[in-house]
Amino acid sequence: MSDKNCFTVSEKTPFEASTAINDASSDANHQSPLEKRFNVWSTSALQFSLICSALAIGTFLSTVVGVGGSPGLIYGYILAVTFDLFICYSLAEIASAYPHSSAQIHWTYVLAPRGTKRGMSFAVGILSCAGWIFACFSSTYVATGFFYALVAVYNPDFAPTNWQMYLTYAAIVVVGSCINAVAVAALPFITHMLVGIINSTTVFILVALLVKSSPKQSASFVFSTFINETGWSSDGLVFFLGLLPSIASVTLYDGACHMTDEIDKPEVHIPWVMVLSNTSSAILGLVAAIIYMFCTKNVDTLSSPIGGQPIVQLMMDAFESNALTTVGVVALIMSFVGSSFTYYTTTSRLFWSFARSNGLPFGDIFAAVNSTLKVPVNAVGLVTALCLILGLIILGSSSALTAVLGSSMVCINLSYIFPIGALLWRSGFSRNIRTRYADGPDVLSMMVVDPKTALPYFHLGKFGVVLNVASVVWVCFIMVWLNFPTVHPVQSGTMNYACVVLGSTAVVGVIFWFAARKKYDHDVNGKHVI
Repeated sequence: MSDKNCFTVSEKTPFEASTAINDASSDANHQSPLEKRFNVWSTSALQFSLICSALAIGTFLSTVVGVGGSPGLIYGYILAVTFDLFICYSLAEIASAYPHSSAQIHWTYVLAPRGTKRGMSFAVGILSCAGWIFACFSSTYVATGFFYALVAVYNPDFAPTNWQMYLTYAAIVVVGSCINAVAVAALPFITHMLVGIINSTTVFILVALLVKSSPKQSASFVFSTFINETGWSSDGLVFFLGLLPSIASVTLYDGACHMTDEIDKPEVHIPWVMVLSNTSSAILGLVAAIIYMFCTKNVDTLSSPIGGQPIVQLMMDAFESNALTTVGVVALIMSFVGSSFTYYTTTSRLFWSFARSNGLPFGDIFAAVNSTLKVPVNAVGLVTALCLILGLIILGSSSALTAVLGSSMVCINLSYIFPIGALLWRSGFSRNIRTRYADGPDVLSMMVVDPKTALPYFHLGKFGVVLNVASVVWVCFIMVWLNFPTVHPVQSGTMNYACVVLGSTAVVGVIFWFAARKKYDHDVNGKHVI
C-alpha cells in the first residue's frame, strides 16, 4: 500500500470521515470471499469453546500441587486473570476500531510508526501463527490424553505407547480438519452444541464433586496453606512460577477476531464477543478452581494422576465410582475434542489472512478460497500438516513436548504487546479518548467508527490508556516467569525450554522475512476487509 493511500479521508471532518469509512467497510465486507455463516451467538460460542476455562484449569492441578498449592492457584488466578482481562479489553477496543481477520497483524500495521509497519506486523504474524499452532497441538494433545485416562480407569496398569498416543492425536486432527474443510456450514451449529456440552460437563463435574467428595478440605488448606516443593527458597518467586495455569486458562482473546470476514458488523459484534466470552470464562474458572481445591481428597495422587490427567484423578478419588468417573471423562473427551476443532477453524483463518499479505511461503496457494465451499481449504490443509508434523514430538523427547506445550502462551502474549504498545505510542499516552483515535490521517483512514460519536463502537474511554499500560507491563512481567525453570537445582530434565522454542520461532521468522520481505504487503485498502 502506498503511503498516499493513508490520507484518503484526511480532509474530512471526523463525522464525514467516519461515515465514509463505514461505507467502505461495508463494501469490503460484502466482497469478502468467505461466506458469512456466523452470527454473534455462534461466534461467542466459538470463543467460549476455545478456552473452556472451568475445565482447562482442572488439567493443570498437577502443576500447582507443589508450586504454591491451593492458595498459589487461587490468588495467582485472580491476579493473572485480572491483568489478562485488561489485555482482552484493550484488544477489543482496537478490534472495534480496526476489524480485520488477521487481528494483531493488521492492528500493528495500522498503528506502528510508518517506517516499521511492515517489519513489526510481519513479526507479529510469525508470533501469532506459531502461538496458535502450538495451541492447536496443546489442545489436541490434552484431548488425546483423556482417551487413555478413560482406559486407565478400568485398567490402571495400562500405559499407552508413544505411537498409540500419536495415532489418536492424528485422528483428532484429521477429523477436525475435514469438518473445517468440507462441513464448515455445520460449524455454527457445532459451536452451539459444544457450548452446551462444555457447560453441562462443568456443571456435572462441579456438582458431583461437591456432593460426593467427603470430607472436604479445610478453608485454611484452600486459602492459606502455601506449598513449596520446588527447591526454590523464595515463596514469592514460587507464587509467580505458578501463574502458568491461570494464564493458560483465560487466553487467546483474538480467536473471535479471525472470524471477522464471516460475521456481520464485526466492528460492533467482535469486541463484545471478546469481552463477554472471556469475562464469563474467567468467572467460571475461578469458581471451578475453588471447588476443585475444596474437593481434593488426596493431594499426593494429583502429583502422579491416572492417565496423566489430574482432573480425572480428582474425580476418581472423590466419586469412588467408575461409572460416575466414566461419565465425567466421556464428557471431557467430547468437550476437548470439540474445542480442538474450533482451534483449527480460528488458526486456518489466521494463516489464510497472513498468506494474503504474502507473509507465508507460497502465499498465493494458501490465500486461495475454494469457490464452491467458500472455505480457505488450502489454509486448513496447511494447519493440518503443521499439526501432524508438530505432533511427532510425542514420539520423542518429553522435554521438547513440555516446551511446546508452554510456548503457546509465550508467543501469543508477545504478539499482543505490539499493537497495544503501538497504540500507546500513537496517542502519546493521552487519556483523552478523541486524541487516542484522531492521531494522524493514516490511522483515521483505516478506522471504523460510530458516525454518531466518531469513536469506535466499543471503547474504554479515559481508562483506555491505564489498561493499555497495565497490559504492556504485565506481558513483559510474565515473559520472565513463563520462561523460568520451576524446579531448583536446574538440570537438563527440569529446564524450561520454552525460551528455546521462542528462539527457534525467531530464527524461522528471520528466514521467512528474508524470503518474503520484497513480497510482503499488507495492502489494507486493496484486498483486505477493513
